[in-house]
Amino acid sequence: MINLFLDLDGTLAKFNSKRNALKRFDNEIGFFANLKPYKYIEFVNELATKENVNVYVISATPNDQADQDKLIWIDKYLNNIPKANICFSRIGENKAKVIKDKLNITIDNNCLLLDDYTKNLIEWQNLNGIGIKRITSKADNSRGLWKGHCLKDLRQLSILINSIVNAQWWEAEVGWHILCQGLKFFNWFPQNHWQAITIML
Repeated sequence: MINLFLDLDGTLAKFNSKRNALKRFDNEIGFFANLKPYKYIEFVNELATKENVNVYVISATPNDQADQDKLIWIDKYLNNIPKANICFSRIGENKAKVIKDKLNITIDNNCLLLDDYTKNLIEWQNLNGIGIKRITSKADNSRGLWKGHCLKDLRQLSILINSIVNAQWWEAEVGWHILCQGLKFFNWFPQNHWQAITIML
């Protein structure tokens, strides 16, 4: 089962296009609740109805009021995501560690994070998760700091997830095949030859 974790600011919500966004986010009631979503947000919401993927929100906020604003936004645009799957961190916290502490989920290669902030993706990857860089006009990875998966069109998210899963399956199959061939060779190789090799080593 794939666990998909979604950032909001600059990833699904048009946060960075607003003037003085960080300051307003901290002080202005209703600021985040009134943000416009990026195009094709409905395709992301639809993913939460699929049986083969658990969809979560992991998003940073400065305070409790901002949490409430985000809940209003989520209810408007991502209402297929269960309330139990919504998690907020404070700005600057490691999202992977917050997920482990609050939701008791250990990050592994079945855990995907869609985020526009490279720092979050690197921290996620360092704990064995898979990061997906959200590409927008405000976060275009022009400096090339992120070397992993990227997503520009939200309509392609489901396809990208499937390709990641298929790549993992293929890697596991190849590894299993190599192991099996190795065991066959071990069983075939004469025992006295193994003893001779052991003595030489």
